[in-house]
Amino acid sequence: MIATILLTKDDQYLVKGRLPRRPDYDKELLTGLAVGMIVSKAGFDMLPNSIKREVHCPVGMSKEPNFPITIKEIDGLADILLVVRSLEISGSDSKVFRFDNFELLLKQREIELWKRK
Repeated sequence: MIATILLTKDDQYLVKGRLPRRPDYDKELLTGLAVGMIVSKAGFDMLPNSIKREVHCPVGMSKEPNFPITIKEIDGLADILLVVRSLEISGSDSKVFRFDNFELLLKQREIELWKRK
């Protein structure tokens, strides 16, 4: 299962209670990966409206999600993780993503490819 996450250079996914500033292409990338995928209710609630129109969130969740959105889902379900690095400066009062379950395969500027160990 593939997932994507936006992080600062210091692995922060929330800085002072908000998401890091995304590069211009990040929303288009997320939309392209999410089209037609099944997401959890928690993941659906986090998505911008433009992406919500592209995914499925079955009532009662009779089907398992196949596109992890939340940090817990990404950490537990993703086999491949596409990391997009924000150019924003990291800050204090932040939440950090831990790569304990992943190993780096490729790094190109602000995009990284990780796989589950």
